[in-house]
Amino acid sequence: MNETGSFGRLLVVEVAGSAAGSYCGKLFGDYGAEVVLVGEGPGGPGAEFYRRSKHAADEVPALAAADVVIHSSATDPPGGEAVAPGPGQVVVRISPFAAEGPYAGWRSTDLVDAAIAGHLRLSGDPDREPLQAVPDIGHHAAGVMGFIGAVAGLIARVRTGIGQIVEVSHQETLAALHQFTLCRYTHNGAILNRHGNRYAGPGSPIGAYRCADGWIGLALPQEDQLERMLEVTGLVSMLERPDVDSIWDLMTDVELLDQELVPYLLTRPRDEVVDLFQALRLPCAPIADLVDVLADAHLAARGFWHTGSGAGLRLPGPPFRLSDHRWSDGPKRQSGRLPVGSAPQDVLGDGPLTGLRVIDMTRVWAGPLAARILADLGAEVLMTEVPWTRTGREVPQSYVDGTHFFPDDAAGERPWNRSAFHNKYANNKLSTVIDLETAAGRQLLQDLVPTADLLIENYSPRVMPSFGLDEERLRSLNPDLIYVTMPGYGRAGPNTDWVAYGPTIDGHVGHSSLTGYRGEGPWKCGIAWPDPIGGMHGAAAALVALLDRLVEPDGRGQTVEVAQVEAAVNMIGQHLVAAQVDGQPPRLGNRRPGRAPQGVYRCAGPDRWIALSIVDDRSWSGLCTVLGLDDLIELDLGRRWARHDELDDRIEAVTATRDDRELMAALQAVGVPAGAALDAADVMADPQLAAIDFFVELDHADAGVHRWPRLPIRFSATPATLRRPAALMGEHNEYATRTLAGYPADRYRDLVEQQVLLTEPPA
Repeated sequence: MNETGSFGRLLVVEVAGSAAGSYCGKLFGDYGAEVVLVGEGPGGPGAEFYRRSKHAADEVPALAAADVVIHSSATDPPGGEAVAPGPGQVVVRISPFAAEGPYAGWRSTDLVDAAIAGHLRLSGDPDREPLQAVPDIGHHAAGVMGFIGAVAGLIARVRTGIGQIVEVSHQETLAALHQFTLCRYTHNGAILNRHGNRYAGPGSPIGAYRCADGWIGLALPQEDQLERMLEVTGLVSMLERPDVDSIWDLMTDVELLDQELVPYLLTRPRDEVVDLFQALRLPCAPIADLVDVLADAHLAARGFWHTGSGAGLRLPGPPFRLSDHRWSDGPKRQSGRLPVGSAPQDVLGDGPLTGLRVIDMTRVWAGPLAARILADLGAEVLMTEVPWTRTGREVPQSYVDGTHFFPDDAAGERPWNRSAFHNKYANNKLSTVIDLETAAGRQLLQDLVPTADLLIENYSPRVMPSFGLDEERLRSLNPDLIYVTMPGYGRAGPNTDWVAYGPTIDGHVGHSSLTGYRGEGPWKCGIAWPDPIGGMHGAAAALVALLDRLVEPDGRGQTVEVAQVEAAVNMIGQHLVAAQVDGQPPRLGNRRPGRAPQGVYRCAGPDRWIALSIVDDRSWSGLCTVLGLDDLIELDLGRRWARHDELDDRIEAVTATRDDRELMAALQAVGVPAGAALDAADVMADPQLAAIDFFVELDHADAGVHRWPRLPIRFSATPATLRRPAALMGEHNEYATRTLAGYPADRYRDLVEQQVLLTEPPA
């Protein structure tokens, strides 16, 4: 296979716009496409991160020659509205809002995006204003979605010869990337809000904790993990308190556990705590600033950093690694063209991946999201579950009440089929449940491997070999198999065996250092960003490998490694580059240089807020007019930044008397990027999302009828589909065993009787 695979044949034209479009183009360039950048793109000292793998052009080249054209905008609708795709061409449009609907002409920024999509109110102190997460991270997420859509469009081209428009909006991307904020509301009417310096969700401890000499990120959402932590810290006596009936009481009551955990950690050195907890398989990591990340021993040992131009700047390396497809950060030249298929378009009735099969061995969030994206794109995804993947046979009511995952806050007779947390990422998938602790179960899995195009898992590196399915064995069973593995820290390096969850990785890779109230310490974001980041990059990597296999003359399967830490580092690549020039940036809360004022301001009603971003004189004039601040209208950017505190007070004195959504509409009408900080109920009722049919109603046999977000990528010719509700546990055992693996009926019955195949958790 050519060292850049299918991408060596691609010409991509990126019409400079937003960080989203720039990151989308960067992924194409880094993996071997020729990318021509028209215009400047994001500026500042971090710009090298985006530009390194692209050619600059002063004028728009002949777009008809391009395989992919990328249009994007951070604030306004992007250009290219009238651009129709040429034969076989994929045109990607990334914008704050969809091109249709009541918000189509609205202006936005990353802060406003987060507000309207329901993310903003998940981070921060519940008694203070909501807090913006890592700057630009939502735009980068939309960029990955744009890349996924573009590569899926190219796969459709290779299969059918058709070109199409791929549309991605920041709002839809962020709304789709809630872990459980929306389904808690749809299942129980529960509104999730910020919980302080911690992950805004169920489970404890999951957050940032101060030690004697620094901070750690801790995430112990499982009962056995908390039990081990209580024992090693000498806090096991907490289970004997009269107000504690079970360990679930500690896991759902943050303040109760922290009464003793916080004082304990304050007396211990940070690295000592991390080493102790990791030795006991407890997810824990240091919270690092950007300078620490650049010096990280694990990333260095993996050869992650690459040297850019100008004073030897270190640039982040690949967010995912392919065994037969090289990554490099320099500009490329196109060599050859992609083949164009001739199959009828209707063969892709479920999406670009119609007819492909995926074995999904993932769990929690990152891996299931990656596989769910492939399912939405049309692949048949078979969850190959182990018996303990879902809930137990009995679920404590304290867990039900604390999570709000179960319809009507009732576990029901079959709780393992009713959890919204599981079902969100299992929609569109089939299920077989195999006990891999048995020889017969491991053999069945091996017999399924030859039937698949792709196998994806996110276990730690030691698990698949323990099942007898290391990389070499998988390749011997199916040379054409694409094997996607998603370990937290990768398959090599000093931290390869560390237990990792998103809420521990985000601190370790610098996200928390970029989040926090002005002049204060690091802050945990209310969403565990490394999980969806890993999931999106996992799906993206799988698509690159699938395209390689389709078009390369010697195209066979290959191994894809998605280390969540490396994907997460790429999400702040521009900040890491800038830090080498300017040092660790100060925490500015919701402010941002170049925009003044920018902030989150109180509105009328309990816990109602509006995010405002003044990006130019036009938006400042509009704000002053709507709020009656005519005496300030002549202030330029420099004076507005210098008087930010004063302006914040003047603005909030007015916004505190106004309805957040009415004020949002009034400000948008005069060109001000403004967004009410919506909660889950608001997002589910949002008129823009309703206008574009973003939510799809599915009827689940055990959980009932609920609305779910669809894939936030719209294809003009081969649309993604949300076809079926989550499968019941083991619902497709017979299909997997008899139809796919080819076992006779008596052998299938034996596996059921021996409980190698299950439809409910073991007793």
